Amino acid sequence: MQGEPDFVNGFFSWLWRASWEASVIVLLVLLVQGLLRQQLSPRWRSGLWVLVVLRLVLPCSVRSPISLYSWFESQSPVEAAPPAADTRPLGAKESDPLAVVVPNVGLLAKAHAGPVLRWAWLAGALTLPLCLIIGNYRLGRRVREQRLVTDGAVLSLLEDCKQEMGVRTPLAVVETDLVASPSLFGFIRPRLLLPSGLTRSFSLGELRFVFLHELAHVKRGDIPMNWLMTLTLMLHWFNPLVWYAYSRLRVERELACDALALQQAREAENRPYGQTMIKLLEGFSRPAVIPGLVGILENKTQMQRRISMIAKFKRTNHWSVAAMTALASLALVTLTDPPAGNGADEAAPSNPTGPPRILSSTPRTGDTEVDSGLQQVTVTFDRDMDTGGYSWTGGGPEFPGREDQRPQWRDKRTCVLPVKLEAAHYYRVGINAPSFQNFRSATGMAVIPTAIQFTTKGASLELKRKATHPQIVALTPKNGARDVDPSLAELRVTFNVPMGDGFSWTGGGPEYPSNPPGKKPYWTEDHLTCVLPVQLQPGSDYRLGLNSPSFKGFQSATGVPLEPVSYRFKTK
Repeated sequence: MQGEPDFVNGFFSWLWRASWEASVIVLLVLLVQGLLRQQLSPRWRSGLWVLVVLRLVLPCSVRSPISLYSWFESQSPVEAAPPAADTRPLGAKESDPLAVVVPNVGLLAKAHAGPVLRWAWLAGALTLPLCLIIGNYRLGRRVREQRLVTDGAVLSLLEDCKQEMGVRTPLAVVETDLVASPSLFGFIRPRLLLPSGLTRSFSLGELRFVFLHELAHVKRGDIPMNWLMTLTLMLHWFNPLVWYAYSRLRVERELACDALALQQAREAENRPYGQTMIKLLEGFSRPAVIPGLVGILENKTQMQRRISMIAKFKRTNHWSVAAMTALASLALVTLTDPPAGNGADEAAPSNPTGPPRILSSTPRTGDTEVDSGLQQVTVTFDRDMDTGGYSWTGGGPEFPGREDQRPQWRDKRTCVLPVKLEAAHYYRVGINAPSFQNFRSATGMAVIPTAIQFTTKGASLELKRKATHPQIVALTPKNGARDVDPSLAELRVTFNVPMGDGFSWTGGGPEYPSNPPGKKPYWTEDHLTCVLPVQLQPGSDYRLGLNSPSFKGFQSATGVPLEPVSYRFKTK
């Protein structure tokens, strides 16, 4: 599918991600059901499986730091060069304060699919719904040709049962050879389909139990849920765990309907209700799998479990604390996505869970025409800070701090350093350092060490270069390229000035290119080009970054960091 639009790539990216995330939920639901076997009622057990369906169909979800999937996309910084030496605040010699790191790409397996896999998915995604739609249409057409049940006693019993269950949905009854067990068919105005001869071979008391069970499906909204489950199968037909979850949900759904029917039935009716289910099993069979058809029977093995539950059923109006806690906890960690800072694009304005970030400074790093009459250097952070301390670090002639005036906090976010500047001069002002980290948020999180570098008016070209931001002059492949050869083994970035020893190739998740085992990024001898070894897949979109607000390993030889760059390309 070469040359497909971005929305196609976005769709497949969402599809693969939703499928593997749902697979994780399937395993967690099985674990929770095993641990809380006695505390989970049938209603709660079926509710847990609904989480799988929601994960499969949600186009997006709320980002949360407690998302389970953060574990799979974690960015664990790894030093790419020895840490900088200690620096001292206000007057001592300062070494490079900038952390030099490269993020780990995480544990998430890449979910890119080439054209062959996409065509294979499309074939399955078209075949399955076509078969189901044809089956549903044929059954619906034949059902509409059947005569409705007009027996007054049966219809009166149905109305009584509807009143008991609190169901107001109009429900026509059809006795037909088209089904082999009682089933609900339809969507907006469903029909109750009964096998031919059922009203004659079952007493009104037994029919009452059948009606209560089928009305429980209506009350629980199982028909629209059945359509939603079918939609997930159409999209995720390739995932065996989705099919397994679908079958388990069907079983738990029948148990939940039994429990709801028994909750409305009279006392001591557990046994006759169970006997009715056994009679149905002996005389009739399981319904066909059609989206609009919700039946009453499963296979014999599952019926044994249902009979056991029916025999032990006890009416209760109490909510299970363990069940509610389990469902809420699973929803919070599985229906949310990792914070945006965990992905390749870490350029969000503020990340409350990460270290404080500098929003602005005066002067800015890279300014080369600063007025020597400037008397203050200021820095503003993205959140309230601990105003009881600061670490303006540096020393020697490159540090402009005044010995006779102390720094002060203008407000909770802006700190002021009094300075004395000279014309035609280069200055470097550190903000925190490996050994001095008193710039902290109000919650105690330290600012990542960085520095403000600038020159005053009249400075030489050589001094200006020391303060100038490095610029990218070449990327291989080019940023935005759409036809990259998947056999490409290295990404290269070339700068306009010699760079330091560190690097920060940032990113994570399915859009970050895999690193070959045992191979690490490296610099060419002239320190102008950094090389990232990669393993690319065909027909895949890749996205990564060079530096970020939290990782600034790409710095010039004088320590000026590269402004964060977002880098994207696509393989053939």
